[in-house]
Amino acid sequence: MSDLQRLAVAAALVVVLTLAGGLLPLVRSWSRKTVRLLLAFGTGVLLGAAFFHMIPEAVQGLGEGVGGAVLVGFLLIYVLERFVMLHPCEEEECAFHHMGLAAFCGITLHALIDGVALGAGISIPHLSTAVTLAIVLHKLPSSLALTGILLHCEYPRRRIVAMIGFFALATPLGAVISFSVLSDLTGSMLHAAIGFSAGTFLAIATADLLPQVHSAPEGRFRNLFALFAGILVMTLGE
Repeated sequence: MSDLQRLAVAAALVVVLTLAGGLLPLVRSWSRKTVRLLLAFGTGVLLGAAFFHMIPEAVQGLGEGVGGAVLVGFLLIYVLERFVMLHPCEEEECAFHHMGLAAFCGITLHALIDGVALGAGISIPHLSTAVTLAIVLHKLPSSLALTGILLHCEYPRRRIVAMIGFFALATPLGAVISFSVLSDLTGSMLHAAIGFSAGTFLAIATADLLPQVHSAPEGRFRNLFALFAGILVMTLGE
């Protein structure tokens, strides 16, 4: 399978799962327990992809300099989450600090950054499966959360469908742009992009998703098991 074919398959999976997660709440509601379980598994996959696949690959091209690339990616997400984008509350009663259009813009920007990571992973064929899986598996919970916010803000259902559709295309768009640039890069620049993407995965997993996974005491052992299951899945790809 060529790089373009892998990119097309990954983009299709992202779009399908994002639409599924975003449109299902319009049909039936999902419990917080179920969403946290999905988040826990997706978080484990992100961590496994970063530590078992992306960082080791980046080390081969950057050596001791890999730390800088990972740190830049981590700090970019941290700064955006704290000062630009929406940020998950640590309290069970509040889903997000910002609502409505602000939430949509923040999550969509997040999806574009995911696309950059996806394009970087596709550029190195043996990373494509790990990176695609990591991104795909946290798309469904993200779109569930976005639709929940928009329903809470009493957005018309037609408008919600349109916004979820736009959100679903954000990651493929970022991936196409990233892949177009990175496919012409070789050596340390490409490995720096992989290290940067690993840093964004670590930031999303630790600062964004884990606080939501453990936002309530109930089901904490089940969520912990799901977290380790996600990590285990990525070790099987070694």
